Amino acid sequence: MKKYSWISYLSLGIPLVLIALWFVLPNLTQGSLTKTIFYAQIIGAPLAVILSMIALIKKNEKNMIAILGLALALILLIILAILVIFVRSYTP
Repeated sequence: MKKYSWISYLSLGIPLVLIALWFVLPNLTQGSLTKTIFYAQIIGAPLAVILSMIALIKKNEKNMIAILGLALALILLIILAILVIFVRSYTP
């Protein structure tokens, strides 16, 4: 019988928390909390992709939550890539 496990829930929960961090604390000045959130995004997005792939490969695992987690993690990775490539290289 297929069921959801903690890997599926974690693969969905990590991107949700990381996306929520952008909206909960949007107007931060340069500080240690801003850098911590940025590094959490860089570490958390690939981790969510890896966990989603593990959940999709397992035979006795339902796939819906893992697919949602993978989609959110990929959206998060695309946004991070845009920020790193275009925003960090912009000098007025």
